[in-house]
Amino acid sequence: MKRNIINSGLFAAAILLLSLTTAFAKEKSALNVKLAYNVVDNNFSYLTLAAKTKVDGKLQPVEGLTFKLYLDKDSSGNGLGLIGKVKTNEIGKTTASIPPSLQQIWNANPNHTFIAISDATNEYEESNTEITANKAMITIDTSEDKSVVATVSEFVNGAWVPVKDVEMKLGVKRECSDLPIGDEATYTTDSLGKVTGEFKKEGLPGNELGAIVLVAKVEDNDTYGNLRVETTVRWGKPFKVEGNFFHRALWATRFHSPIWLVVMAYSIIGGVWGTVIYLIVIMIRIKKAGLENQ
Repeated sequence: MKRNIINSGLFAAAILLLSLTTAFAKEKSALNVKLAYNVVDNNFSYLTLAAKTKVDGKLQPVEGLTFKLYLDKDSSGNGLGLIGKVKTNEIGKTTASIPPSLQQIWNANPNHTFIAISDATNEYEESNTEITANKAMITIDTSEDKSVVATVSEFVNGAWVPVKDVEMKLGVKRECSDLPIGDEATYTTDSLGKVTGEFKKEGLPGNELGAIVLVAKVEDNDTYGNLRVETTVRWGKPFKVEGNFFHRALWATRFHSPIWLVVMAYSIIGGVWGTVIYLIVIMIRIKKAGLENQ
């Protein structure tokens, strides 16, 4: 009887402890994952991934979270080819390029599905994110009247076919961002897949030869992802490096220092040497006067 009472007490305590643990267990946060497909200069494809979660009602980046990236699906719905394992950095982002081992799968179809999977952790729920992108490319051409023509094409039935109604941007590559070439912020391709923009940034600084980099890009397109192509033209203002080493300045050489500094320095030097010479002359006179009084 006593043993039954003890067992019942232990069972009740275990139930209570389990209830308390469940009640106070930290609820896992849901992840907001953005996966994007990118192509640069029509030959380099890669994925970008950004992971965020809500903290106090605001989306904050998630650092150190591991994702598995897959290319396409098999018949069971699982990833057909592993692109790789990646981990988010301090701003919740990471990138991955498509490895050569998946080249056969990549060449087999004109469009592909990209899958990003993260397992559940103590803090976050598991996530499964997918995007689909068609193979596409941009060609860019220029004319002597400083017009820029860009064409968007997609790969269909073994051939590149122009695509209409695609929004794109034409710009000039700068240090922090791309500067639009004219007044229009965006352009839309016509039935031939083309857009035409007039370069209006006259006098824009280039390199020493006046070369600048033109950019044609498609951003966050639901069908093609992010496409970007660049070309170099000599439409800028040549940048000339004017050395001021020999100009009058504090850091210049001796004879190119500021005049006031030269005057002050030589005045001090003259004053010191003048005092020394004066003392020598006085000493000579004193010695001569002493000899005359003997």
